[in-house]
Amino acid sequence: MKPDQTSSAGRVTRRVSLIIPMLNERDGLRQLFDRIAGAIQGLPEEFEFIIIDDGSTDGTRDVVPAELARFPLWRLVVLSRNFGQQPAYRAGLEQATGDAVIFLDADLQDPPEHIPQLLAEWHKGYKVVTGCRTSREERGLRRFLFDSFHQLFHRMTGRVMPMNSGMFSLVDRLVVKQLLAARETNLFLPALKSWYGYPQTTITYARKERAVGEPKQSFVKLFRYALDGLFSFSDLPLQWIAMLGAIICAASLGYAGFLIVEKVLQAFGYFTQLRVLGFTTLAVAIFGFGGLNLLALGIVGQYIARIYREIKGRPLYVVEQITYSQGKTPGGPGPV
Repeated sequence: MKPDQTSSAGRVTRRVSLIIPMLNERDGLRQLFDRIAGAIQGLPEEFEFIIIDDGSTDGTRDVVPAELARFPLWRLVVLSRNFGQQPAYRAGLEQATGDAVIFLDADLQDPPEHIPQLLAEWHKGYKVVTGCRTSREERGLRRFLFDSFHQLFHRMTGRVMPMNSGMFSLVDRLVVKQLLAARETNLFLPALKSWYGYPQTTITYARKERAVGEPKQSFVKLFRYALDGLFSFSDLPLQWIAMLGAIICAASLGYAGFLIVEKVLQAFGYFTQLRVLGFTTLAVAIFGFGGLNLLALGIVGQYIARIYREIKGRPLYVVEQITYSQGKTPGGPGPV
């Protein structure tokens, strides 16, 4: 049944696409789809599953079709290698044909039982419905880094996306079209979907621990992910560099002026001989300002590197194969 097709009872059935990227999630597939099936049971919408295998090496692609057999409409998109979470979600957007799209991770940290809440807000007319976490079960350094990033990003980007939110959300087809029109290589979809300014709201939930296995996002990947979000939506680091440079220049000119005045007054006998500061002061000044220069170059380099990736125009992902359900879903453009 195509999106918005009228059923025999005269009611319009709206299609909702569930985009779920996966990386080595074989052991958790049964639990994932069992919980999704329970969450969407009895809902009037027609659901289409878009599963993105993002370079799994544990045989995830071999198990997915059997687990999806209970659902009438699905696509399994296998990427040629691991391209990352954001390109995988973009690949799902290219394949989705629904009137709305729900982004959902496969680790069950964002409970699929909240899908009816997302849909309820969508039916009220909201084009973007975002899940916001009231609590997390992560602990230690990982929890500290997550909290720090959300606080920093929220302040530095002008609150472009709701606080403590991520990918778990629903977007209307109108927003999907805008996301597909954005030809960005350095994707940060959690903020981009809110950036357009369409009517949006939030739901709240408690974020759980990963259901099965270990987190797939290493600290290095999370750090790069955070940088992509920060540098894609804020130029404040560049402004801070300029402000810091202005402050240092002003202080240097002021100190230089003081030394000139002191030297002149010394010539008239008002001051004794100028004292020469020791090696420690000189070394600290050299290394300190050298470090600031490298830091400034590094920040500028982050923006230049992203410009370089955008200019190259390489594809965000490469599709190896697509497997369809027996009731093949219509439409949907090809890969980027």
